[in-house]
Amino acid sequence: MMEYLLKVSLVMAVGFLFYKLFLQQESFFATNRFYLLCCLALAFAFPFVNMPQLVKNQGIVSSLFQEKETGQEVSPSVASTPLNNSVVQEPASTSTPASQINVPEQPSASSVSAVKESSQIKTNMQAERSAFEGRSWGFWLVMFYAFGVAIFCLNLLFQLVATFWKVYQNQDKVEDGDYVIINTAKPQAPCSFFKYIFIHPDSYDFDTYEQIIAHEKIHVRLGHTLDLLLAELAVVVLWFNPLAWLYKREVEKNIEYQTDAILLGQEQVSPDIYQMSLLQIACPQKPLSITTNYNQSLLKQRICMMNAKKSTPHAFWKYAFLAPLFFGTLLVLNEPATSNTLPLPSLTVSEIPQEVIQEKVVDNTQVPAPPAPKAAPLPAPIAKEETHVVKPIAQGKPQTTAPAKKGQEPRFRNGNTSINNNGKSMDMSQGYWYGHTTATQYCVELKGNQNTSSWNMSRCFDKGLIKKNGADVFTLTKEAGTLQFNGKLDEEVSQGKYTFTPDNGYVSYLNKQDINTKDTNQNLLFFLFLGEVNKEYVGYLKSTYGEVSGRKLEELAIHGVTIDQFKTYVSLFKKHNNSQPSINEVIEARIHGITENYVKELQALGYKDVSLKKMIEAKIHGVSSHYVEGLKQAGYTNLSLDKVISAKIHGVTTERIKELKAIGGADLTLDKAIEMRIHGVTADYIKDLSNAGYSNLTLSKITEAKIHGVNSSTIKALNSYGFKNLSINQVINAKIHGVNGDFLQGLEKEGFKNLSIDKAVEAKIHGVTGDFIKEARKDGYNLKSLDEYINVKIMGYRRAGRTRSE
Repeated sequence: MMEYLLKVSLVMAVGFLFYKLFLQQESFFATNRFYLLCCLALAFAFPFVNMPQLVKNQGIVSSLFQEKETGQEVSPSVASTPLNNSVVQEPASTSTPASQINVPEQPSASSVSAVKESSQIKTNMQAERSAFEGRSWGFWLVMFYAFGVAIFCLNLLFQLVATFWKVYQNQDKVEDGDYVIINTAKPQAPCSFFKYIFIHPDSYDFDTYEQIIAHEKIHVRLGHTLDLLLAELAVVVLWFNPLAWLYKREVEKNIEYQTDAILLGQEQVSPDIYQMSLLQIACPQKPLSITTNYNQSLLKQRICMMNAKKSTPHAFWKYAFLAPLFFGTLLVLNEPATSNTLPLPSLTVSEIPQEVIQEKVVDNTQVPAPPAPKAAPLPAPIAKEETHVVKPIAQGKPQTTAPAKKGQEPRFRNGNTSINNNGKSMDMSQGYWYGHTTATQYCVELKGNQNTSSWNMSRCFDKGLIKKNGADVFTLTKEAGTLQFNGKLDEEVSQGKYTFTPDNGYVSYLNKQDINTKDTNQNLLFFLFLGEVNKEYVGYLKSTYGEVSGRKLEELAIHGVTIDQFKTYVSLFKKHNNSQPSINEVIEARIHGITENYVKELQALGYKDVSLKKMIEAKIHGVSSHYVEGLKQAGYTNLSLDKVISAKIHGVTTERIKELKAIGGADLTLDKAIEMRIHGVTADYIKDLSNAGYSNLTLSKITEAKIHGVNSSTIKALNSYGFKNLSINQVINAKIHGVNGDFLQGLEKEGFKNLSIDKAVEAKIHGVTGDFIKEARKDGYNLKSLDEYINVKIMGYRRAGRTRSE
């Protein structure tokens, strides 16, 4: 087993190194994905593949394992001798006559018995010693490996169970075609698992939310969860191999690169906005590792890859080397196909058991073998273990839930109404209700089942609208139909069943208006009933837009846009956009809470000629008169609405501005405040630099230092190396190029002490280290100054082959 695992690790190492050296910087993400998955499959399959003998020393890896196990040199190219029950191939020439076969003299019966007894005792002692020695290291090594596999299997199982549990217990789900969007109750990083997309919607504005969903839909569509599961399984089997973990990381990175490229290329998303969105939502919450997630620690690499130059088709030549690479790996991995049987040690004729020497064929004539004493029979060959194939129990065809029909929505918002639906498409026209009364209203919760329901709905109705028809029957009638409650609705707390019956006249009216109620959501009429979408409303929309679909009516009902509100939005659009809004624009304005009061609020701030779309953006990001007045008090006047929105997005507050200005940033512009907020420059960080001796820095220089990770610890470390009174630029350069204690000690060992910081940085930039100088001196470069070694390195000195370019 260990031999197999090490062979798998070897193949994986070959594939991983080739990818890192030649393929990872290419933008052929789909091809790289195929390569990574195929390489993973080949790694586990190659140890079972044997090739015919083609080259000398073929299968050298297998021979090394055999040498270790037997203590003998085993040539991988020598075919082993198969064992036969009646004939053993002799090492001597086949033309040797039988009379020349040296048969040992027959021992006496007593000596044979003594030898057999001694042999048996020796065999038993060796077996006991072998078992003891096996448990002393090999046995425990296998047990330790099995323990690790068990731990990582349990970890993977826990992640799977936890993910499916989140899917099961979450009631706020949306079926969007082939995708299921799960709105989590608590903040977490967005991620996807197969068709499920997890997101906390309240954490993001509308545009960012749409970009996240589009990103995760690409993950779902391309089946990236399968890539992660396969990589995770490889880690379970090869948990002891660091390359398996690195390989998994490359799989994760490539699928993110592929998703980013598709989103930027096909969805027409601005790269700048998308990258800013990535920075904006960066947060510490981490999803389960088996999910593809929108926000990962490889954020910097993703942004670099987005901005990198796209690979040209000419770069495909690199993939041509894969065939010889893996073919060569296969040749050195396993013994030739003719060496499948277990190798036997060479036997002299005298060592061959007498029962085996039955007859010799000479010139096609059978010559009987010399008489031999009767010996104990050979032990029966070990029978090949039976392979028991456990057939899976036949299962019935799994029932699949049909995707929600077009128009299904998870939430119903209409004043005092709310709906939560787990995404399944089902009939809501009848079910159960649980209610209580107030002074003026009946408030009920509607559910599909009494106990566990896949959906529930809460709604309050004015008492004057509901009629009591008998002891326990209450009805609410509108143009769209009648809602009947069976039970004691008028009691303080009560429950019962409900039934909704569409009005045939209303259905006929919709059909006459070319609104097909059968091709939309089966609950369309129920939603229209609750959303107050009556004939007058439909007629107004038809006369205004000419054509209205059932889907649009449903969206208006779900988002609670009444006819009066719709007309108000039309007036707002005409006033501020000089155009008639589409139904989608009205719904969007309603969703984000654009009201006439908010429009007047923006106008009072001086934003009078702003499109309604820009107003929606401002509302999404929480731009208010209070926030704008705060910026004005901080000294920022005559700001464009775009600038205000940008400041709000990045969390630039009045308190933060005052704090930065008090430390020495009197010339702080709003753009600089935004930049400092993006890079995490805080008052504490500025104080940290000041305490380290850098108190008169410009804001730009402070930001640059923060970007490169310079802090008081960096400065103290450089001081401890002997570098005093450094400028901030020198500190930044030293940090960027990695001038540290190990590097300086290496140079000091080779005789270069008391270097200036600039010289140390220069040496580090060109790769002149203590090890380099040591190797160069071995090649005859006995130079006096560090500058000379830097020049040697620049001019092309390479250790391999001891070449000198001068």
